[in-house]
Amino acid sequence: MIPERLKEMDVGFEPNTDEFRAGLPLLVMIHGAGGSSRIWTKQTKGLSGAVNPFALDLPGHGKTGTGAMSDMGDYASWLKEVLVRAFEAPVILMGHSMGGAIVQEAALLYPELLIGIILVATGPRLQVAPSFLEGFSSRFEKTVDLVMEYAFASGTDPSIVEEGARAMKEAGPGVVSDDFSACNRFDRRKDVQNIELPCLIICGQEDKLTPVKLSRGLNESIRNSRFQVVPSAGHFVMLEKPEMFNGHVRNFIESITGDPRP
Repeated sequence: MIPERLKEMDVGFEPNTDEFRAGLPLLVMIHGAGGSSRIWTKQTKGLSGAVNPFALDLPGHGKTGTGAMSDMGDYASWLKEVLVRAFEAPVILMGHSMGGAIVQEAALLYPELLIGIILVATGPRLQVAPSFLEGFSSRFEKTVDLVMEYAFASGTDPSIVEEGARAMKEAGPGVVSDDFSACNRFDRRKDVQNIELPCLIICGQEDKLTPVKLSRGLNESIRNSRFQVVPSAGHFVMLEKPEMFNGHVRNFIESITGDPRP
């Protein structure tokens, strides 16, 4: 079973359960910079009737024991090994922000392992403000708090914002700095047109970290893609508007598998 294989590989994942429903599509979710699988809680629960959901902790994050990485290609290589060893069939791969960059790498480098991709609040280029890159090294907690000010739409429940800051602070300055540096170096603008997999692109209308124009650019470049903008949501759209977000994901999964689920 997949959960046992992930445990053998020392990969942290949610939901941390042995429950698996044969016949459902496999949805593998990849978190963003300084994050963990916990950001997908509203999807591992809300989408469980439509898919077998697995939210993974990247190396050095959450409960995955291996060391953190500082290059998007290295993360993609790690992910390929996990998919090959732990999953018996091609999966739908969903990534948020930096996780979306890793998903783009996967779609370009090993599309045979995938049946579709979902890109959340990301872009083909993820340039990071120099003040953030410097701040993670010299004034880590204050910089994380500043990032959170940009990350959520106005009116978001403060407890969600606080949890986002807490999760990033738990990752620590080394991991967060490496992640954002990897994002800053990422640039697939010349390559995303070569992605041929079915693709859903979702972003929050009020996203200030990866503005709507980045997602729109992906939609214009990836031929077999559909584009959804979620109103009154920011960078963490899957946390801010989970019901609307999950509805878009369910519709996409149905369209590529031909298997409607509740």
